[in-house]
Amino acid sequence: MKKYFLLLLLAVLISNLQTFANDPILLNCIETPSVYSLDTCPNKLGYSNNLRRRPGSSDVASGELIHIVGRVTDINCLPIQNAVVHIWHADACGYNENMEQNAEPHDPNFAESGRFITNNLGYYHFITIMPGTNGERAPHVNFLVQHPDFPEFTTQMFFADLNYTDPILTNLPKAHLLIATFSYNKKNIKTYTFNITLGGYNKFSSTR
Repeated sequence: MKKYFLLLLLAVLISNLQTFANDPILLNCIETPSVYSLDTCPNKLGYSNNLRRRPGSSDVASGELIHIVGRVTDINCLPIQNAVVHIWHADACGYNENMEQNAEPHDPNFAESGRFITNNLGYYHFITIMPGTNGERAPHVNFLVQHPDFPEFTTQMFFADLNYTDPILTNLPKAHLLIATFSYNKKNIKTYTFNITLGGYNKFSSTR
């Protein structure tokens, strides 16, 4: 029985090492660059993680369905639990209702913004649509991350498969960290992974 337990423990350790080796964020917890000049925030940030439809409605917004997933960690690669992750972005036509001038109509079914509270492993997940282009800006998503142990953090996410130039990506050091790679999930939905590393460290206490 003891031998069996040791073999089982060894198998678990090997599995964890393989997970560690295959997860770039566990190996390269480089602080995510901040972006301060975000698009105008909606007057009221949404509370759902599904931006593709407004709460209580069965109608969905126009545009390509995508998922955005990721993990929030500190610079020691420790997950940050209960971080509030807000996102907002333009609709499929590149329109944001807070823009002063835009010729495109606003999509009444698009929720514009949403939020997710990270789980015990620091993971978050959003359902949304691919944002359109507007002016000189490439399609992007605005992020606001809040947690009582860390300063408020803002940045923008860009899409690896959209070959657009953007002033942020041109002028910001380590801008490549803001470009999200993608894959397809089991339902063949394009899923972008955007991991966020906050500066500083998790604070632990004996009471938690």
